[in-house]
Amino acid sequence: MSKKRIQKYIPDAMRVLNKEFSDGIIPSAYNGYISSFGASIMQSGLLPTLALFENTNAKTKESKEYLSYIIIQILTAKDDDISLLHYVLDGNEELLKPKILDISIAIKLSIRTFKLDEGKKDE
Repeated sequence: MSKKRIQKYIPDAMRVLNKEFSDGIIPSAYNGYISSFGASIMQSGLLPTLALFENTNAKTKESKEYLSYIIIQILTAKDDDISLLHYVLDGNEELLKPKILDISIAIKLSIRTFKLDEGKKDE
């Protein structure tokens, strides 16, 4: 992780988040997801973390796979509907891992500029 590389990704993270959450409000669950993302990569590895986050059968408050979608948009600078897990499997995991970690930190920092929607209290 490099401060310079992370700072490089912040404008892209802000652009994607502003496009995806144009009302300036992000579900608070994403704050937790992005906070645990980097730690999960360090503890479990990149591929297991991506498999966990792209699990469409997981019963979570918000879709964790949406985080992977945001990361792939920043990583490729395209609005493709490609899975981050498949992108890493088709590419070089060792080269992509530091970029993905840097992007996740840039997203984490960028999310702090948005209002977090706690949702309904009785859920």
